[in-house]
Amino acid sequence: MDLQLNGKTAIVTGASRGIGEAIARELAGEGMRLVLVARSADALQRIAASLPSEVIAVAADLRLPSSAVDVIAAAVDRFGGLDLLVNNAGATKRGDFLALTEEDWEDGFALKFFGAMSCSRAA
Repeated sequence: MDLQLNGKTAIVTGASRGIGEAIARELAGEGMRLVLVARSADALQRIAASLPSEVIAVAADLRLPSSAVDVIAAAVDRFGGLDLLVNNAGATKRGDFLALTEEDWEDGFALKFFGAMSCSRAA
């Protein structure tokens, strides 16, 4: 499918596995330049090396508000701008609703909600 994305730039968070990796592969197949983001530098490098487009890997913990600014800056520095942001990061502790601690919930919101908000605002 041609989505007319060739030559455009996307950031994909949570790109080191699962849905994020699949999104990155699809966008690379459409000819997008990519900034892959996750906490695992090794996994990101492996994926980046296997994609058919220009890719940079940025290991970052999006639970930290300053990380979002660094990720957006990396995209702008390398590719001159940004066309698409995919907020997909979300690897947090899973468990029974009543068994998860307050810290578990706060950690989940820090990544899934505040991480996405920080990236969106920085972009």
